[in-house]
Amino acid sequence: MIIGGLQPVTLLDYPQKVAAIVFTSGCNMRCHFCYNFKLVLPELIKDQQSFKEDEVLAFLKRRSQYLDGLVITGGEPTMQADLPEFLRQVKDFGYQVKLDTNGLLPEVLEKLLLEKLIDYIAMDIKGPLDQYEKFCGVKIKPEIIASSVKIVRNSGLPHEFRSTLVKGLHQKNDIIEMAKVIEGADLYYLQNFQADEILSGDISKVSGFTLEELEAMQKSIKGLVKQCLIR
Repeated sequence: MIIGGLQPVTLLDYPQKVAAIVFTSGCNMRCHFCYNFKLVLPELIKDQQSFKEDEVLAFLKRRSQYLDGLVITGGEPTMQADLPEFLRQVKDFGYQVKLDTNGLLPEVLEKLLLEKLIDYIAMDIKGPLDQYEKFCGVKIKPEIIASSVKIVRNSGLPHEFRSTLVKGLHQKNDIIEMAKVIEGADLYYLQNFQADEILSGDISKVSGFTLEELEAMQKSIKGLVKQCLIR
């Protein structure tokens, strides 16, 4: 795998777990408001520090008595052809695995689930399906995202959906349409945009919402999902 980052411990990113985070390099989306773009753009990836897979696995093996879980994020982890083999070894060490994904490769999700290589899924919802390109920066077939949502919801695993919200890009009605995509979901996080740099555009022209605005959005989708939280 192409690994662009390793965080030795987190108490926040995997619910109820003490976990490490592995960041894979490369992404199949180009979200304008991406704050992890150094793991996305090929011209930046080639100049960044990379971590050898065997060294990361050795670290995880050593730390397995202290850590409960591993978060695999990116970039977009499902792009990595050898992700299943990497996770097989991680599971052999006794880790629970949380996958962060944009849902653009549902066939990989199905493979990981079939092999029982993941234990928790967090899937991003970028925007309303009929406007997805506006938010993710690439042309996609909306039915692909809808397929991944269905796979996640039917997985039988603990999971969450989440949306990073950017003032000036997302409108109140967008949040309602996004919630409809995952209607009936157990858990939906509204994540306020925070960043010092973004993939494209002027950072001074984008911002997050106020708490009051987020709470109004939260109320607007009441009944569409079982639980909606702000973070």
